Amino acid sequence: MRIHRICVVALTVAAGLAQERYTVSREPANGAGSPEVIILRDNTVGVEAAIAPSEGGELSSYRVRFRGQWIELLFHARNYTPGPGFKGKAPLLWPAVGAQYPVGTIPKASCGDGTYPLRGKEYPMPCHGFAKGLPWKVVASGATGNGARVTVELADSETTRKFYPFAFSVRASYELAAGQITIDYAVSSGEGNAGPMPFAIGNHIAFKIPFVEGTPAGDMTFVTPSTVQLLRNERGVLSGQSKPRSFDLPTRLADFDALVAMPLAGYKSQPYAILADPQGLSLRIAQQASTTAAEPLVRFNVFGGPKVGYLSPEPWFGTQNSLNTEKGRVLVAPGDTWKWRLELRAEEPITAVTPGVEKVAGGFGFVEGPVWSPKGYLVFSDIYNSRIHKLVPGHPVEILRNHSSAANGNAMDVQGRVYTAERDGRRVVRMDVDGKLNEVAVKWEGKRLNSPNDVVVRRDGHVYFTDPASKAVLERQELGFNGVYHVTPAGTISLITAGLARPNGITLAPDGKTLYVADSEKRKIFAFDLDRAGQASNQRELVSAVDGAPDGLRVAANGNIYTSCRGICVYSPAGKLLRLIEFPETPANCAFGGDDLQTLYVTARTSVYAVRIPDRGSLPYSY
Repeated sequence: MRIHRICVVALTVAAGLAQERYTVSREPANGAGSPEVIILRDNTVGVEAAIAPSEGGELSSYRVRFRGQWIELLFHARNYTPGPGFKGKAPLLWPAVGAQYPVGTIPKASCGDGTYPLRGKEYPMPCHGFAKGLPWKVVASGATGNGARVTVELADSETTRKFYPFAFSVRASYELAAGQITIDYAVSSGEGNAGPMPFAIGNHIAFKIPFVEGTPAGDMTFVTPSTVQLLRNERGVLSGQSKPRSFDLPTRLADFDALVAMPLAGYKSQPYAILADPQGLSLRIAQQASTTAAEPLVRFNVFGGPKVGYLSPEPWFGTQNSLNTEKGRVLVAPGDTWKWRLELRAEEPITAVTPGVEKVAGGFGFVEGPVWSPKGYLVFSDIYNSRIHKLVPGHPVEILRNHSSAANGNAMDVQGRVYTAERDGRRVVRMDVDGKLNEVAVKWEGKRLNSPNDVVVRRDGHVYFTDPASKAVLERQELGFNGVYHVTPAGTISLITAGLARPNGITLAPDGKTLYVADSEKRKIFAFDLDRAGQASNQRELVSAVDGAPDGLRVAANGNIYTSCRGICVYSPAGKLLRLIEFPETPANCAFGGDDLQTLYVTARTSVYAVRIPDRGSLPYSY
């Protein structure tokens, strides 16, 4: 009987563990005797990431569930058997990228070991640095209801000081949450260092092509919004010359087989790359740094192609030979820390689409912030390409504002002026009809805002906006909370609430007496009463357990609430779910438009969609 009870308990625990969304485990990479890997799992979405502490702390495997089958995306994943050729996987390249060789000399190989000078002494430096070949220490690992995580660290030692005479630590924090892998690198310079610590950084990641069996590798496509390619000489090193080069439109791999690596630079906003299999599986890798640097600055170094069976869009922050040329390098003062973030997400198209959904524009990085002008056009943001666009139905899309500091949400006032929440600018601005920009909100009580997300303007000129701390902004956060704010027509700013976990979309009721705010982390929608002076009160929870993370919000003339989530969820004024409108891509925001305000425009990842709806919309900024 006692044994029977133990078995029941064991089975119960096992069943409970099987239901957990996020888990962390350890196992050999590829059978007995192979290096140990730490595996992060999202069991709901179907994503696994394996990290190998003993092998440079690298990402060793990246598997996703696609159409019921597990697909490995990394080249040579979890394979540590000795062999010639490129090993693949994803080791960190630090404190240098490429070979290091004295200026004016000719290197023996494009990625051979080299040297660099420092304070009158010459030091050796392996190609791509030493971090990739050293074991890293596991600092922490574990899973919660919000994600699975592991942090590994490399610190200076007798071995590193032969190459690099600095006290340092490099931490790589891997997180798997909501189907996305985020890698946060933190490079810290020891307080005892005699001067700034120079370095360049990169990630040697390579993806096997094709993703899906049966796809010709050359039919896969590549996208990245570069503007410049740095040219290489016959030795394969930078020649000092460049040419315009962009992959901002999908390009077949067969059309640019990169057997010689292409250093891509000149990015105007957050650098990203997309590798897509025509059978429907795509992979997006993006990066963000806590500082900027002067051009030329390589942000993706691309090599490989169909002939070798992989493509490596290496994310970089630096240039080859940066320790000698002093170009494209980072300098970190003693006691300071520099941060770099990589984001990887694999997605497949949504197959369930509501009849009548029409794609009206596409090919963008990440679209957000739609707002309809009574003059008959739609304004929306492309965050990743840092642009605000104008779409007149039936006409080509125009650029309304370029270099928009990763503009997110947009709004209008009765004069037709466009208000924008700038993610990277960390402010809310107003663009007058002549194009002049005016700051509406930059600081709260002397401290800089986090990264404004969405904004709405009442007919009488009162402005409301949300200010969560975006993960894409790596600058130091001065406020210790995520806020919802009110700005009066006179320019006085006040805090409505600091109590929401992640305030996101924001909108107004047609009569301007109720403010709605989406909390994307808690999957809730809150309502506030507004008085004639624009002051908010009576915070209350209106909707809970939204199907997905609620983002943009709009309220129809009859009070029905439209919010982006897994699709577009429509709720009654009392918070009852009425219907779900599904799209080929996951929506981020929506806006009523058209002559009768019964066309719903939806910004969803890379495209703008339109669908006719039974409700007549409303514009909080128009009479």
